[in-house]
Order: sequence, then C-alpha cells, then structure tokens
Amino acid sequence: MSVRAHRILKVEYAPNTSFNLYYDQKLIEFFDRNNDGGFYSQMNDGGGGVVSIEVSAIKEAIEKAAELQLDEDTVKQLKADIEAAGDNDFVDYDCF
Repeated sequence: MSVRAHRILKVEYAPNTSFNLYYDQKLIEFFDRNNDGGFYSQMNDGGGGVVSIEVSAIKEAIEKAAELQLDEDTVKQLKADIEAAGDNDFVDYDCF
C-alpha cells in the first residue's frame, strides 16, 4: 500500500505557549510516563516535532499541578488546550 505526501497549506498555532520543555521538566516526565505513546519517543532526533498528548493525561497533570510544580499560567493554558480539543481525545503540540 502506498503512502502519499501532501503539501501543507497552512499551519496555525495558538497565541500562547502551553508549556516549556526545559522549564516544565516534571510535566514532560509525567507525560512521558502517563501518555500512551510517551512523550520523548514522539520527538525527532533534534528534540522537536509534533507530540500528541491525551486529554486524560493533561487533566491528570492539572490535578497534580503542585506536585509537578506547574505555574498558574501553565495550568490556565493546559485548561484552554483541553477546551480547544473539543471532542478529540488528544491535543497536538509542535515542539520547536
């Protein structure tokens, strides 16, 4: 079976960063352990790329915000990400 490649016409990003891979290390490690497909394994060799995180893992991270040392802005943005996901079971993040 062949796999076809399509040219991308438009990529649109949310106006605010959801989290930072360097500063929110406990969150990233949490996602790596608690998200189907992990976190790091979805990234490219350069340490970037599109990562899909399950809404259920994001909700659990919000519940553990103090333990994960998440600041108020990060929690607020994660909640907005869940809302934006609508009926989807995951949120895609482009890490660069």
